[in-house]
Amino acid sequence: MKIDVIIDNQAPSQQVGPRLLRKVGDRLSAEHGLSFHFSLDGKHYLVDTGASGAFIENMEILSGDGVCNVEEIDAVFISHGHNDHTGGLRKFFEHNSKAPVYLHNSIRGNFFYSCRPKNGVREARNIGMEQALFADYGHRFTEIGETTSITEKITLIPLSGRRDFPTPMGNEFLYCNDLPDNFTHEIAVLVEYAPEEFAVISPCSHNGILNILEDCREWIGKGCIKHFIGGLHYVDYLLMGQGEKEAASILETASIIKEKYPHLKIHTGHCTCTRAAQLLADALGEQCSIFCSGCTINLL
Repeated sequence: MKIDVIIDNQAPSQQVGPRLLRKVGDRLSAEHGLSFHFSLDGKHYLVDTGASGAFIENMEILSGDGVCNVEEIDAVFISHGHNDHTGGLRKFFEHNSKAPVYLHNSIRGNFFYSCRPKNGVREARNIGMEQALFADYGHRFTEIGETTSITEKITLIPLSGRRDFPTPMGNEFLYCNDLPDNFTHEIAVLVEYAPEEFAVISPCSHNGILNILEDCREWIGKGCIKHFIGGLHYVDYLLMGQGEKEAASILETASIIKEKYPHLKIHTGHCTCTRAAQLLADALGEQCSIFCSGCTINLL
């Protein structure tokens, strides 16, 4: 099984390596968003839709390299309520008339904001999913609030909000309505791609990679999580005056991963910003790799 990175912050020209789909790399778009594709047991799945409709064009370009067309997608999984992961939904509905879209039931009716300081004042910027989609395409959504098995091999896990381990520092800028976001709208996609071998797809990991791994590990019981795919929401405090604090958190996380999950491979990009991603990769060595638009991640 493989997972295709349909769109990511980084264009293929910014990455090298054997996982890059080189034949089409220079034609692919990049944006501040993320979308994955994978196929399992003859069905096609999409995890998130990026920030715009650009993921559809990338899918068309990648169709000769084992990626289906958007019309062939059988189900979509939305990881959380931010528009860099849901911004392509309207375009998706215009091109695909059949696939259900699974998402957490707390996304409907709630509004999500980023409040970063600018000139000493925090300015609110809407980063939420387009709420009009629920009115326009309500019949296409399947809203969940508890762990949901899609097939025998695919499970959607709403994250518990546990805080046994640190959460990303960048969460401090993010709000749901008028309160700091607690990210209970975030879902991890757990895939059993081989007997008792699992991959976790968590596009932004606002709950923190270690907390997410614990939630998933509790669910699977017997078995081993071999791959973690997604951004980790390090917002490059390394460039924002708090580099030492974020670096210490990244290195602590890497140390715990090496101890608790020695067989885990982390494939990251998007909101794991450039310097933070490199620091993590240096700390984890072969356990970590960085993806971009057009990469393919082989699980077997």
